[in-house]
Amino acid sequence: MWGGVVPLRAGPDAREAIRSWAAARRLRRLFLVRRDSLEPPVCAAGTAGPDLISGLEAEGLAVFPFEAGLGVSVAIVAEAVGAFHFDGCDGVVAVGGDGCIELAGLVAFMAGQRRSLTELAADSRLIDPNAPVPSMAVATDLDGVAAIGGSAIVLDDRGCPFLLRDAALRPDAAAYCPYDVGDGALAAALALDAGEEGRAAAVQLHAATGGSVAAALSVAGILERHIGPARVLSAYAEVVAGTPRRLSLACLLNLFPADELRTAIATALDPSGSGKSALDGLPLDGLAHLDPSTLPVDISGALKMLGWEIPPRRRRGGRRGAARDRG
Repeated sequence: MWGGVVPLRAGPDAREAIRSWAAARRLRRLFLVRRDSLEPPVCAAGTAGPDLISGLEAEGLAVFPFEAGLGVSVAIVAEAVGAFHFDGCDGVVAVGGDGCIELAGLVAFMAGQRRSLTELAADSRLIDPNAPVPSMAVATDLDGVAAIGGSAIVLDDRGCPFLLRDAALRPDAAAYCPYDVGDGALAAALALDAGEEGRAAAVQLHAATGGSVAAALSVAGILERHIGPARVLSAYAEVVAGTPRRLSLACLLNLFPADELRTAIATALDPSGSGKSALDGLPLDGLAHLDPSTLPVDISGALKMLGWEIPPRRRRGGRRGAARDRG
């Protein structure tokens, strides 16, 4: 199951990559996950603006864009899956960085499932392997390349993070159409967090001029197999507090004994050093519901280094209480 992530096609033209993929599968109505507000509409560079959409529509495809926000929760996945079905789509395409690709993978995965995300995470035997719809990931940076593997951290309706891991989360096809190559620092930080196996990939991402696509792709495979506390906490902070993942990862990297690589990656992620202040006041009530069976990593050590601890579970929980706690 974990033999490796989907092969990556490198090329500068997102429109042609998507068109040829859709044509080969006879798809006509594409659900496009993007973050348009952050990316200029330059089709040839692989971004998801109106030039790309109009170009695909000129090829006879119907395109239905969906804006990805920060982080992934069961609520946003449900909203996106509902939009997919409402518009009668037959395929999912992500164009952008890691957040777009993670959300699109979950939408394609859940489009035909008959159980909830939390049920599937708790018992993988409930996953219907034939339910996912065709999907393609077009990564516009190295962090996006690192996100095309088969795992995701999702927050449930109580604000509690859990891990979903399955090969069906991988896209059917993937392309690298760089708009901004970037420094790959986010992918490098996640690789370090995944343990010793990820250190070599982190070194390669940091050392290579313009970053290394091969190293970023190897990180996607590493993140399928390993989960670290920084990955969990950064996903939690994104959804609960709207804290960009780069800031929280930089803060968490700086908690560990300093070495040259950690310091360099943390600085690339957060040159101003604002990560710690960005996490101040982070609501922690959702962490009271952590379940080791769906989140197989101990985050208590990282919390203690931040001066925090997992709060006790309240007697009166439920969705209303969780909503008040996050308000």
